[in-house]
Amino acid sequence: MFIISDAHVNEALGNHSAFFRMLRALEKSTEDIVFLGDIFDLWIALPRYERAIHHRFLSWCAAQKLRRRIGFIEGNHEYFLARHKGRFFSWCTNGAFWKDGRGNIFCHGDQVNRLDKNYLWFRRVVKNNLSQTALRWLPLGPGFVEQVKVRLKHTNPLFRRYLPKQQLEAFAKARFAEGARMVFVGHFHRAYRYRDQQGRTLHTVPSWFDNQAITRFDPDAGNVWHAEWSRLLD
Repeated sequence: MFIISDAHVNEALGNHSAFFRMLRALEKSTEDIVFLGDIFDLWIALPRYERAIHHRFLSWCAAQKLRRRIGFIEGNHEYFLARHKGRFFSWCTNGAFWKDGRGNIFCHGDQVNRLDKNYLWFRRVVKNNLSQTALRWLPLGPGFVEQVKVRLKHTNPLFRRYLPKQQLEAFAKARFAEGARMVFVGHFHRAYRYRDQQGRTLHTVPSWFDNQAITRFDPDAGNVWHAEWSRLLD
């Protein structure tokens, strides 16, 4: 299984070509793929806001789900994807995490740090039916999007600067108590591992955006590797 998180693909940044080159390389395998969110720098899955690059990605996922399972968890840079585009994936959720039924949990991670109340409030404001209606129908939609972009970059930068290890470990313990044995978390852009005495493990996965790193997971053996994608696909 391959796990890809926090690519922040943006044509203006010029990183889209490398991202789609990686997707073409992944076509040589049939392993499952989980996208842990923030794959695009901003993706509002409504007709007035999607771009050709979003449709290109959806087409790739729809084709690949005929060969393998393709999962997607909405991050804090994706909006209404699960509601309107879920058919393009084997599974897609806007929930805090996804259980695969085999003891593995996948999570974007933006809701893990419960001390980050400013961001959690902001999330409730922008990810609801009222904001979706405003974006879909009202003239203020584009202006709202610009505010979202600004707030995403400036909402509690102190909380994003440090890895909240205590909060991550509390999240892991809660999931372990529910029966999980392996937990994967994105959002924090760097790798970290917490392992309890029973061998149950939480991994934060590195971001694709920073060094094109992805994660490979062998569910049978429990082995996990983080590396630049071309190394893991050799």
